[in-house]
Amino acid sequence: MTDPAGLTESSMNFDLENVQPFLLRIAKHIESGFTDAEIKTVAEFVANTDVEDEREMTLSVVADGQSTPLVIRAFMDDIDAPDLYFFTSANLAAKIDAEFESFCEELGI
Repeated sequence: MTDPAGLTESSMNFDLENVQPFLLRIAKHIESGFTDAEIKTVAEFVANTDVEDEREMTLSVVADGQSTPLVIRAFMDDIDAPDLYFFTSANLAAKIDAEFESFCEELGI
């Protein structure tokens, strides 16, 4: 898969059980297009990715008053530890990075 043109990447590795809680954290930075239903769909999408498989989905969201794509790519390199890649606007990607740092600090990882 090629990286989406014009979008900024934010990527990280997760324990599978932390995917949905993290998605809920970044939802507060998205004004529309990332409801609880979409978060559940994304979490299930990640959980159902086969080991050594890579898949992506694209959502249209509004962040900072601007419509932007949110491309979520999951690579399941381990049965319980997906790599997640978020491709979106630079501002939203920076907020995702900041949330990940806080999330890791709170979990002590």
